[in-house]
Amino acid sequence: MRIKKIFFLVITLLISFINFSQNRMNSLSNEKSLYLKQHSTNPVDWMPWNQNVLRLASNENKLLIISIGYSSCHWCHVMEEETFSNEDAAKIMNSNFINIKVDREERPDIDELYMKSLVLMTGSGGWPMNIIALPDGSPIWGGTYLPKENWINVLTQINELFTNRYDDVLDYSRKLKEGLNPKTIIKNDFKESELLTQIKDASNVAYESLDKENGGLRSSQKFHLPSMIDFFLKSGYHFKEKKYLDFVDLTLKNIAYGGINDHIEGGFHRYTVDSIWHIPHFEKMLYDNAQMLSLYSKAYKRSNKEVFKNQIDNIFNFLESNLTNQDGLIFSSISAVTEIGSEKIEGDYYVWDKQKIRDLLSKDFDLFQDYFNINGKGLWEKNKYVLKRENDDEYFTKKFNISQKKLETKISQSINILRTSRKNREKPITDKKILTSWNALTIIGLSDAYKSTGDKKYIEKAKNIIEAIEKSLLNDDLILKRSLSISNEGIFFLEDYSYLISAYINLYQSTFDYTYIDKAEDLTKKTLLLFKADNSSFLKFSSDQSLLFSDNLFVNQDAVMPSANSVMCKNLFLLSHYTGNRNLSETGKSMLTEISNEMINNSLDYMNWMNVALDYNDSFYEVVISGKKSFEMAQKITEMYLPNILIAASKTDSDKYLLKNRYIKGDNLIYVCVNNTCKFPVNDVKKALELITTKDE
Repeated sequence: MRIKKIFFLVITLLISFINFSQNRMNSLSNEKSLYLKQHSTNPVDWMPWNQNVLRLASNENKLLIISIGYSSCHWCHVMEEETFSNEDAAKIMNSNFINIKVDREERPDIDELYMKSLVLMTGSGGWPMNIIALPDGSPIWGGTYLPKENWINVLTQINELFTNRYDDVLDYSRKLKEGLNPKTIIKNDFKESELLTQIKDASNVAYESLDKENGGLRSSQKFHLPSMIDFFLKSGYHFKEKKYLDFVDLTLKNIAYGGINDHIEGGFHRYTVDSIWHIPHFEKMLYDNAQMLSLYSKAYKRSNKEVFKNQIDNIFNFLESNLTNQDGLIFSSISAVTEIGSEKIEGDYYVWDKQKIRDLLSKDFDLFQDYFNINGKGLWEKNKYVLKRENDDEYFTKKFNISQKKLETKISQSINILRTSRKNREKPITDKKILTSWNALTIIGLSDAYKSTGDKKYIEKAKNIIEAIEKSLLNDDLILKRSLSISNEGIFFLEDYSYLISAYINLYQSTFDYTYIDKAEDLTKKTLLLFKADNSSFLKFSSDQSLLFSDNLFVNQDAVMPSANSVMCKNLFLLSHYTGNRNLSETGKSMLTEISNEMINNSLDYMNWMNVALDYNDSFYEVVISGKKSFEMAQKITEMYLPNILIAASKTDSDKYLLKNRYIKGDNLIYVCVNNTCKFPVNDVKKALELITTKDE
């Protein structure tokens, strides 16, 4: 009897221990970030980034492990499951290190600074980004995903170096920090009047790096790179380079046709692991979809291609159905992996089994199979297919001897059947984080969609988002939060301010409600105060860099999103025209002067800067429209691709800078102006377009 009691007690204690291990929570359990919460049950003693944690590392003279990622990152999930959930790895981490987890989307400053360090140390970057640093945050080692055994080996070696060769470690850290110091600015060695020629030459150099067969950048993986595509769209117009415009059309068509596009529910995945836009990493990011919405809208203006218009609607429907919160704000991302029980499967929600499609579509299977390559071309792995188009509709109308309308009906019906079937699957996790800058990009995309199509659903959604931002993220003192979930509300980011200013300006260009220009101007004044740097024309990345190991964080390169400084440079240009405040454009010119050498010599890294430089250095027109029909006339002009104009319009008399003394009762007049010096007004859109598109001799 006694033995039975002892046995029962042992079993009870064992079960209790297992439950304790499973339910053990670290310091991340109280965080709002989904990514941080996903690591809250790790046996690692993770802590969020803050002053107290850095002070603890200093007091205990322990190395820091700074692990940075985001919730929809596939390899972040893999490392969390394989390595950070492992007791052996956790034991070493907890004994010898202070462990910090960072959500890169909430703290882009930390991410940017350590990514620069990682690239300097290894030549490349990625996520999860794992940095080992001195107690003051200075990095000494960096890497991305590592399996458990490799990770443990790294930790053991680095800790031994820190213990036994402390001076060598300090010396390496010092040299690394020197390498991270901002480069000495080399003043441009050409005249301002020569910059346009330099841009044209740099465009041709950049063009040689493009994939002329598949579109996009020539590489083994394909990212959307909207800033790059947008530049070639604009420079193709400015320089009358057909090859640039052909490249844009090719790229956007192949993205629309490729597996990077979710043909069932809409929305684009982040990138493909091949060079033909087929097999994606399956996460969907708001910033990609917002920018692609804008890009397809501009491309549709220029070409009127139906495939581009379809993508505008598909992205909108994806945002509306999958990422919109009840308050109107837009969630940040959808994960690449689906969690089915304890198993995490990448892409499971998106891929298809051929027999399953055959069973669902029955008599329409043959057409659908051919249309979306449910064959060797569309095969991914394990008999799973990623839908991918190759041929235009005309090919199928001829092959199957059906009309265009019937083809569209059959494909649409088949997609609806598959969409309904997919609803029975376990969905990937949506990160419901609300990020100001990404929502601002969405406003811009929706506003551009309205301007290209005239469909009011786009501008109504854009206005809903801006109202929600003003209610929840922006206060009366123009303090703008990064997100609704960020723990440290005392730090602000240039990206949020510059993108929101751009959104306000874009909304004015769609609605001609001048309060948006007033708000943009007020927010610009606040931005210049918050982020002004003492020894640079550029604005600082963040308002407070005191906890970073370097307080000189400027980010000027354009990546998957345009740099905040390049966006701000464009804002200053447009606002100077709308308000007459030439100091704004002079500030922007100073930024361009400071960046111009780097921009010309490394153009692929500065595509949005190149785009903005065209505005400052080529023909640019202010189109001012007054009269009762001014908005209708403006809409006709905005539906055309004219990247070198801005429009101001009013139905009544106005004392605003561009509109003042333009109104004549009973007339509808269009003024085409340069720096508010206008040609004789016309009352016909066609005549106005002739003034815009015909350069003075």
